[in-house]
Amino acid sequence: MSDETKSVKIDGVEIKNSRRVSFTFAVIISLIAFSTGVLAYHYIFTILPQMPGCVQISVKNTDSQAASGVNVEIYMSVFSGTGEKIAEAYTDVGGKVRFCGIFEPNKDYEVKVYDSVGNKLWSGYFATNEKSTADFPIIVRQ
Repeated sequence: MSDETKSVKIDGVEIKNSRRVSFTFAVIISLIAFSTGVLAYHYIFTILPQMPGCVQISVKNTDSQAASGVNVEIYMSVFSGTGEKIAEAYTDVGGKVRFCGIFEPNKDYEVKVYDSVGNKLWSGYFATNEKSTADFPIIVRQ
């Protein structure tokens, strides 16, 4: 950057215009702006209300064929075992069932899958993330 400064004299008063900015000062301002942006992005989920997330459960047999008409139950998971049932649905033709708007963020849930006769096929657990969606895809192979 240039060391020269420009000045203007008005009625005997000299006004100087310095156009020098140190590199260190520019780096400090950039780091402050970057840190503010990162913190704002990190805490955006706690500031803004979230849309309730959806969890899709796919049920397939051992040959990877979709199992339709299978009963899927969702329970709130508690330390002493299964809590209250919060949702229940049957899988569609593609072997999938989708639950929306019933989950809370960062909670544990239990899934129980029964066939059309009532025999228990599978039982497992999953957790939700901060967006109320499952933290991994839930694919049941019976």
